[in-house]
Amino acid sequence: MTLMVDSIKTTLKDRAATRGLICGFAMWPDQRIQDLAGDAIDEIFTQEPTAIWLHFNAHIGQARDWIQQGERLSEGSRQFLLETDDHKRLERSGESLTAVISDIRYDFGFDFDPERIATLRFSLDQHCLISIRYQPSSAADQLRTEISRGRYFDSSAKLMIHLFESQAAKLEATVTQVRTTLDDIEDLALAGQMRGQQAQLGGIRRLAVRLYHHFAPEHRMLQRLSRRPPTWFSDSDHADLQDVVEAFRELVDDLTETQERAKLLQEELAARVAEETNKNLYILSLFTALLLPPTLITGIFGMNVAGLPGLRDEMAFWWVILSLAAVSGLVLLILYLRRLL
Repeated sequence: MTLMVDSIKTTLKDRAATRGLICGFAMWPDQRIQDLAGDAIDEIFTQEPTAIWLHFNAHIGQARDWIQQGERLSEGSRQFLLETDDHKRLERSGESLTAVISDIRYDFGFDFDPERIATLRFSLDQHCLISIRYQPSSAADQLRTEISRGRYFDSSAKLMIHLFESQAAKLEATVTQVRTTLDDIEDLALAGQMRGQQAQLGGIRRLAVRLYHHFAPEHRMLQRLSRRPPTWFSDSDHADLQDVVEAFRELVDDLTETQERAKLLQEELAARVAEETNKNLYILSLFTALLLPPTLITGIFGMNVAGLPGLRDEMAFWWVILSLAAVSGLVLLILYLRRLL
């Protein structure tokens, strides 16, 4: 009876421990991929696979319990994975790495919401990548999908590098969409269709600034890692890492260019709007200058008082019209001589 109770408790404990596991994989030297669940999670660490990846949902308490009690992780790594600080960083502790990185969610778009930038935390050593997230992230899901379809990774470093590659691919698609939109706005501006473009440019500029704020730190920390990688990084791992660094450099440059381009377009549209406004005000001023003297004259002759000239003259109306035309002509001449026309 006692053995049965212990067995039930062990089974429940295993289920609780894996309930927060989104996915787990082990890569073997013969290029076999093992899907990890249940007892296999703890047993795998007593064996020697080529690489292990465990990905947890931080909202599940059992996932946090497994990380807190995991003998595989150092005390510092356990605390790091369970923190909620979203400050982007990559830290080294001996030959292991811990990092907090940004990731674009699937529903990300131009109507930027900071909540749509997910955060992924991970701990990496020579044989194991352990990651945890609060929000669904495209990079981790992309890696899970590719492994499920049979893609093999011969090192834990390549698992980490693929997370950054997926980030770069998603970010590149977003930047390409932004630049295409800027091209369309520029074409409309050249065609004189400026209505509504200022607001859209403002949104694009804010998007580029915030993406830069989230992903430029990753470029810098990948650069530092590339200059001094762990000793267990193979030559191919280091080469792949350098490729990712270059991809992020180009994307950061593109984001900077996008910010400047959106700013210049905003300034150009603002200048055109100001020019159009000034032109309209100038035309209005000309009409005011032309109509003010005749208005004054007609106002005087419109007064219903005795003694107005021409009350008994049959040609008085035409004399008034002639005087109005003369005054308007005089105003036009003055404007012309002052080169205001």
